[in-house]
Amino acid sequence: MAILITGAAGLLGGALAGALIRQGHAVIAVVNKKGVLRDNAGNTLAATPCDLTSRPSGLSVFQADISRPGLGLGEAERSWLDNHVGIVIHCAAIVRFKASWDKLEAVNISGTRNVAQLCPSARFVHVSTAYVCGLKDGPIPEASSDIDGTFGNGYERSKAHAEAVVHELRPAAAIVRPSIIIGEAASGQIRSFDNIYRAFKFIAEGKIAKVPVLPTATLNFVPIDHVVSGIAALVRQPLADGRIIHLVAQEAIAAVRFLELIGEVEGMHCPCVVAPAEPADVKSNAEERLARPYWSYFQRHPEFATGELAALTGIAAPAMDDAAIMRQISFCVEAGFIRPQAD
Repeated sequence: MAILITGAAGLLGGALAGALIRQGHAVIAVVNKKGVLRDNAGNTLAATPCDLTSRPSGLSVFQADISRPGLGLGEAERSWLDNHVGIVIHCAAIVRFKASWDKLEAVNISGTRNVAQLCPSARFVHVSTAYVCGLKDGPIPEASSDIDGTFGNGYERSKAHAEAVVHELRPAAAIVRPSIIIGEAASGQIRSFDNIYRAFKFIAEGKIAKVPVLPTATLNFVPIDHVVSGIAALVRQPLADGRIIHLVAQEAIAAVRFLELIGEVEGMHCPCVVAPAEPADVKSNAEERLARPYWSYFQRHPEFATGELAALTGIAAPAMDDAAIMRQISFCVEAGFIRPQAD
């Protein structure tokens, strides 16, 4: 039976599709628009359109819209998927923190509902985020989230609501919760520099002089290869069904220490750490405005439980020490994403 992956054109979906293909699985990639599928190294994944007259093999592609009931697919297409898909991995989501609630609801919540109604006999793996805990600090168990909690942004809130949809429609689903996804552990390699990487770039290049940070704040960075290997292992583990699994680092790094490490690289800047407060100056620079949605991550300290993945697969949560962070920073420089500034 094939594995269906939504959001296969995205960073995690592409990396996961590549890994599963290399492991010998037949993968059906659901994409919203035509385009090239790539793994985390940027390698093109050879894919063919789905052939409804044969069994799926290798990597095949369906173009569909998860925001539409039935994903906008015809009856013949849905029937073919029902007959050939053994596992659905739902990766597709809008991750833009400043997206409107209407867009987040249409894709992250209603889209999850539509995907959950597809292939009802298949196992279901839903990719969420560890930050459905919202602004809670302290121990965060691998348990249901509170949709009425306080969140750092609309994305987190939408993913909490999406989990509620999964609990309703697919109670046997495995819900996996990555924390802040970064490059591969050994090299720092990552295909695209999105989301928090943008704030990192502005800080490192000295375009943001002040960052509002709580002294107790931590950042839980997780390498993308740990997330991919974790999901791939759970695909082979039926006992994961019905569980919530954090895919996170063993220990988070102090936010203040992360900023210090940036400043230790020649040509990079450690910003001034200030007390969290909404900036009163509406004329703040453009980079600060773009980075502002990420500041809540510098103002909380969740402690994510890590027991489920190890218990189910034997894979331990990775350590993220200073050396691991420096490998990430070095890759950003070597790739030209960050340009150290001359004094």
